[in-house]
Amino acid sequence: MEEKLQACERMLEYRFENRQWLVRALTHASALNDEAPFGYERLEFLGDGALDMIIGLMLFEQYPERDEGWLTQARAMLVNTDGLAKRALDAQLDRLLILGKGEEKAGGRNKSSILAGAYEALVGAVLVDGGYKAVESIVKRHFQEVIDTIHTFNTKNYKSLLQERIQVEHQTLPDYEVVECSGPDHDKRFVVRVSVDDEEWGRGTGKSKKEAEMDAARNALDR
Repeated sequence: MEEKLQACERMLEYRFENRQWLVRALTHASALNDEAPFGYERLEFLGDGALDMIIGLMLFEQYPERDEGWLTQARAMLVNTDGLAKRALDAQLDRLLILGKGEEKAGGRNKSSILAGAYEALVGAVLVDGGYKAVESIVKRHFQEVIDTIHTFNTKNYKSLLQERIQVEHQTLPDYEVVECSGPDHDKRFVVRVSVDDEEWGRGTGKSKKEAEMDAARNALDR
């Protein structure tokens, strides 16, 4: 355990005053016991809000010519499940997670939803332990490179694009339906199907229904 904590602090370039926040941020619900009765869900909630605010401000300051719609989509690309899971892998957080035996066998270290949640929890832990300036420094270091290049990415709203196209070509609207919802409350995975006139056009996955719908619309457009 001590080696994991030290490795995580080196990765963050931050030393915790209260190591219990770090332990909690790394502990998945599958590993909870009498010694670790709390997992990272509450910290995940806190980190999610901190990431939205800090990354939103970074985009706002770096791209003064962009409108609210572009800023919203750019931020969504950075803080969605896949984006946060990539940051977690870059930080080698997959090696540091504390998982239960069942989740370990199920390949939990490679699950995007778990990696993304753990990253958000880690941000939340630093915020509680060291305050805003400490967490801002870490988030900027982890995200600045991708923010520098995000203007080259496609930040379009796939649901809006699909709706516009369907209205023109079929004079109707796409219909989104949740076909699968799995995982505990703190680690949900949604599968959404998008159909046009009862014909399936694509499916998408995500940590939320909104994220899964956007992924389904993107896949439908690719088709």
